[in-house]
Parts: sequence; C-alpha cells; structure tokens
Amino acid sequence: MAPAAAVAALGDDLLREVFILLPSPADLLRAAVACKPFLRVVRNAAFLRRFRRLHGSSCSLLLGCLVHLCHPDQPAPFLLPAPGAKARVARDGDFSLSFLPRGGWIGGDTWQFLDCRNGLLLLKNRESQELAVADPLARRCISLPPSPAQQPVGYGLVADYGDQSAFRVFFIAQDGGSSDTRALVLSSGELSWSDVAGLPCRPNLAHSRAMQANGSLYWTLEGGRNMVALNTATMEFSILKLPIPFRQLSFDVVEHGDDGNVLYLLTFRGFCVEVWAGAEDGAGVLTWTQVEKSVRFHKAMAMMHDSPELYQHGLDVIGVVAGVVFLRQWNCLLSIDLETMKLRRLSDEDCSSASIYPYEMPWPPMFLNPAEHGA
Repeated sequence: MAPAAAVAALGDDLLREVFILLPSPADLLRAAVACKPFLRVVRNAAFLRRFRRLHGSSCSLLLGCLVHLCHPDQPAPFLLPAPGAKARVARDGDFSLSFLPRGGWIGGDTWQFLDCRNGLLLLKNRESQELAVADPLARRCISLPPSPAQQPVGYGLVADYGDQSAFRVFFIAQDGGSSDTRALVLSSGELSWSDVAGLPCRPNLAHSRAMQANGSLYWTLEGGRNMVALNTATMEFSILKLPIPFRQLSFDVVEHGDDGNVLYLLTFRGFCVEVWAGAEDGAGVLTWTQVEKSVRFHKAMAMMHDSPELYQHGLDVIGVVAGVVFLRQWNCLLSIDLETMKLRRLSDEDCSSASIYPYEMPWPPMFLNPAEHGA
C-alpha cells in the first residue's frame, strides 16, 4: 500500500488519537509538517485544546517579560527577552504597541496593562477608559465596546489555546446602587457584554492582578486572608481562604499536573520557592498542604547586588509562565527556572515601579491555524 493510501486508511480520528500521545509540543509540530494529511489532522481546534490541556505549561513558548518602566525617558513598553528566547520572533513583534489607536504610548496616549495571556494583551486607556485587546506579534488591536457597568474592580483575559485569535474578557464590577458583585464577559466572536455571574457581597479586590489556573480566574482580596475565584466554565463565584503563610506574601496560581481539582499556589518565602496544594475535604472545605520547597537562594541573591544590604529586600512574585517564576526584588527583576533552579538577573534597569507581565508566544503557532472551532 502506498504511504498516502496508508495514511488515508487510518482516518483522521485515529491519527488524532496517535498524535495526542506524542510527548511534547515540539514532537507534534514535527509531525504536523511531515505531510499535508498530518497537518490537516492537527489543524483542528478541539484537538489542539485537548493537547494543550494534557501538556499544560510545556506548550508555552516563553519570549520574556513585557516591561513598562513608567518613566518619561522610556514612555513605551518593551520586551525584555528571556534567556534562550527566539530573538527573530521577538524582533518581528511591535512591543512598543505603536499600532494602538492614535499611536499608543508613542503618540502620547496613556495606557495600562490589565492582563496578558497566550500572546494577547488586555489594555485600558487611562483617560478615555477604552478597553482593547492587542497582539504585538500580529501588530493588531481590537477595541472593545464600553461595558454597561460603571465601577470596575477587576479584569481578566482568557485566551483560547486552540485558536489564538479567540479570547474572552472578564469585567468584575460593583455598582454603587447594588450590594453585590457582578461578572460580565465579552467574547471575541460577539464583541458584546453579557452579565454572567453574581456574588451577594462586595469583596475588596483592591484592583489586584488576575491569576489563572484550572479554568478559573482568581483575585487576591485586600488583607490577603482570602481570594475570590470565578469558574469561567460554570460562571460561579466562590471565596477561598488562603493558607496563613500567604497572607503577607505575593504568589501566583499554577497549573501543576493533570489534577484539575487541586489548586496549586507558588510563593517565595525565606529565599525559597514554596508550592502549596489546596484540595477540598469531605465537607467541601479547602485545606492546604505544602508539597514542594526549593533550596535557599541567599548566596545567589547577594552575588547579584552591588550592595550586600540590597538583597535583603523582600521578593514579589510577578508570575509563573512555562516553568519559569519571575520575581522583583526592590528594583531588580529576576527569574528562576523551576526545572534547573537557576537564578538569573534579567535587567539592569530600575524596575521598582515598572508594570511587568511575562509574555509567551501564542500556541499553537500561526501555521497550524485551526480549521475547525468545535469544542
């Protein structure tokens, strides 16, 4: 039997069951470019989402950190490449975001970052309050219609990892005339806001940055004792108690393994990386257990600073992407590869007041371009 006939005899569904067993995204990409039938099979949105769920953060291709120094000498943001990042891909993008309306930062408009997922940015114009979703690699921007809610307290951007052009924007609001908190959502397919969830209280999100894991968005509440969660599938709110050590620490929620029923938090305490797992007990109460703790980084921190006293400053966890945790220690931006535990100083710039978001290249790559949009 000729090779082409043999491939056709297997059928698309069976080929996808074979491809789903490939050990890494790189192996899937090599299979996709082997022949046109393989590429057609892989270019399926439902399959790509399934592959993403199985392989988690290993699908992320980290390019670096998007940094806005909030300084007159550096008005526009820029990409700070991660070690080993694809320099050509980074050069192809417009990370100063000059394609935003009226020239963006370069044209004099003042924007702020709200979230960053799968190569997409959620932005807000500080003057007009306009919301926009920007793609620095494709150099395109989508302006969003005004939300019917008037008092935003939180935002979140949820990307579709099976179709890199698809997204949802979540808008958390507390209007003055109501005693509850509302969640509104806008999808890229409809570009209109829908009221989808309510919480019969007014927790103080203190404009905290959205975190994502296990299909939910999370915001830390003021005081650090609790966080609010929004399940983006069921559109249900919940309030979760945080472990006591986290009440004075910054952290990020992380995808960890295949168990979507366990919530993992990563923080930096005592110059060590700590990971805690939260799971519901039989009574539906979330209980926390420390599951990992790294070696200490005292000596490495001290070697990275000109003054020995500076390394004693506390560390803020900026985010965890593709197995790398990004940290800010006063004015210094650092990264730790969680596989090798290698600590790096990323910039000599003063990042003490900078807005910083880890930036990953969209996955799947553009050439896969899903042919279907089924779930």
